[in-house]
Amino acid sequence: MTHLGRHSFLNRLTWACLALMLTVGCGGPSDGRVTASGTVTLDGNPLPNGSVVLFQEAKSHGVGIVKDGAFDFNEAGGTVGIQPGSYTVSVDSWEVEPGAVDEKGSINAKGKSRIPTKYNSHKTSGLTAEIKPGSNQIELKLVSQ
Repeated sequence: MTHLGRHSFLNRLTWACLALMLTVGCGGPSDGRVTASGTVTLDGNPLPNGSVVLFQEAKSHGVGIVKDGAFDFNEAGGTVGIQPGSYTVSVDSWEVEPGAVDEKGSINAKGKSRIPTKYNSHKTSGLTAEIKPGSNQIELKLVSQ
């Protein structure tokens, strides 16, 4: 590549990178999404695994994957952050996942929930979350009885 050709290539590369940065942007989400994370316990003990789902008007709007009692919310499509608002909440955590195949080859159609099944639906869990502008920390305290 000649000196002039290399200069032209670097010039085009610089402009392409600049255009990409302007398109993608930098920093956090610019559409109002905020960070939200939390903890979930059962009878005071961290839930080892599971998921926490936020609902508004019967539609799923955010999900947090639970690991060792902690989770971060992302929008259902995988977008980082969550829109501020009032949500109802469901929690799932399974000792045996529905549809799991045991060592004998049998399918466990219903599975075995680690938590009371009332928490598996946002309609019956009694759990709510209020997500506000800024950073949010949510505590979900589940009880066995």
